Amino acid sequence: MFTPYIHFNGNCEEAFLWYAQVFNGKVQHLSRYSDSSPNSDIFSTDKLNGKVMHARLTITDFNGLTGGDYLEPIEKNGNISIQAHLPEEAFARKVFSELSSKGTIIAEIVENPPPDDRSISGCVQDKYGVTWIVSAMKTV
Repeated sequence: MFTPYIHFNGNCEEAFLWYAQVFNGKVQHLSRYSDSSPNSDIFSTDKLNGKVMHARLTITDFNGLTGGDYLEPIEKNGNISIQAHLPEEAFARKVFSELSSKGTIIAEIVENPPPDDRSISGCVQDKYGVTWIVSAMKTV
């Protein structure tokens, strides 16, 4: 099983709380660098104080996201997108709308061309710089 692990520039907790609201999910785990062993000098810097070392968000019984605040600054627009294939068209459109709020729509959510014309999809970069491909089967 593969699970996406998203790195953040110090706003992991904020992002995961927002994703929980967008996807009707739940933050199951959140640990901070300051919670690590007191004998570990690598995580004792002031810049990591209060930052998230690891977070886990459950979206369904089988799927979710993991992530944390990265040790060094990271740039947005990596070479990866997360596909969220959702169970219903209405929910996919809601999620797409919320992800695009303060984000950038790369491709509007529309009906796919044949042979995939029974589904919809769109692409958006959210306000945290994460690129999402949102899709679902069309409601007939």
